[in-house]
Amino acid sequence: MCAGSALRQEYRHCLEREFRRGRAGPCSDASFGERLRQRLLLEPALLGALQDDAPALLARGLRGRPDPGLALQGLASAFRLLELAAVNLYLFPWRKEFGTVQTFSSAYVHLLRPALPEADLVRSFGRLGYEQRDPHRLTISRPPPGPELAAAACGFFACRLECEILAEVVLRLQPLRPCAEDLLEARRLAGDVEACVKMLLQQLGTQCEAAANCGEGMDLYRETPASPEDTGGENAAPPALWRDPGSPRGAQDVPGRGWDCCGDGERGQEPLPSMGNPNPDTSSSSSRLFLEQELGGAGGTLSTLAVGSRSPQVLGEPQDSPPAAPQEVPNLPCYQLHSCLRRGTLPSYCCTTCQQLHAGACAAGQACRSRHRGQELRSERQQRLWLQRTEVDMLLADGSGPWS
Repeated sequence: MCAGSALRQEYRHCLEREFRRGRAGPCSDASFGERLRQRLLLEPALLGALQDDAPALLARGLRGRPDPGLALQGLASAFRLLELAAVNLYLFPWRKEFGTVQTFSSAYVHLLRPALPEADLVRSFGRLGYEQRDPHRLTISRPPPGPELAAAACGFFACRLECEILAEVVLRLQPLRPCAEDLLEARRLAGDVEACVKMLLQQLGTQCEAAANCGEGMDLYRETPASPEDTGGENAAPPALWRDPGSPRGAQDVPGRGWDCCGDGERGQEPLPSMGNPNPDTSSSSSRLFLEQELGGAGGTLSTLAVGSRSPQVLGEPQDSPPAAPQEVPNLPCYQLHSCLRRGTLPSYCCTTCQQLHAGACAAGQACRSRHRGQELRSERQQRLWLQRTEVDMLLADGSGPWS
């Protein structure tokens, strides 16, 4: 007897044992569930042996989902509901209410449809003998034999356990989010959670390093005006934010490489220096105004900050007239890095109520998402700009930066 057949038979015995004890529903035998989970951990191919289309179901359920952790929670709930449908038909074949599934019911609309494509749902219910007679209901046509229903329920149970294993991998990788294809391929090749996490960390690290070597997301430090016309016709030296890392520089110049995009690297952004402006208040205000514009105006609309008809001054540009007095510069909010952000880690959420940046897995950040106002930082450019702006704020607040 193959491993899949033995596990299906054991699952069936568990259902019948629980039914004799007065419990009917998805398998709740903790001992069997843990044994099956351990087998799946060590033998990923066992999932396909228990349900041949399971890997494809998982792939389609995760495809295009920005947050694989949330997608896996939804898939686990959907597979539990499919398991329940199979168990109901196996234990209560005479119950007429189990002969029709309403596709407009709350469970179908809110649990099944968000997790799996409609075609996969129809095929999954088809394994239990249901046919789609019209757009609103699935009806039993020819009920499969009892052993086939129990085998289908076991397959859905195994899919639910696999979702829990994958969710553990995703949790271990936070705040990194692998794509569905990489996650499932690493699970197939590596097997257990530890090896799967290690393989994905290596892949994601290589991708981040390749992006950094290509200059992706580094335009904050490398871009220079394309022509003298871009600087108003003046032959001005580029500001420190765009200084070419290959050019000679002093001890306080900005480094050519930015924060480590892979999370825990030792490289970090040094404090931004003031360039060509002896007034520390003016230079710090100008840099903050520039960052506010890049960040999309958080903390106040900055497109109208010009004094009179002049545009806001960019850090390092020659000035035709003395800068405005410090009291004329808007008092912008000062942001802080929450303690969850280690050096080199990019933030994923900005709470404008607390004025703090948080990492993706931060409990305080999750609380802010539910109670405060803020924004998700989705692109790497946006994350780096917010991190830079907040480090500038913190340096100004504690007086430890080069402006003090």
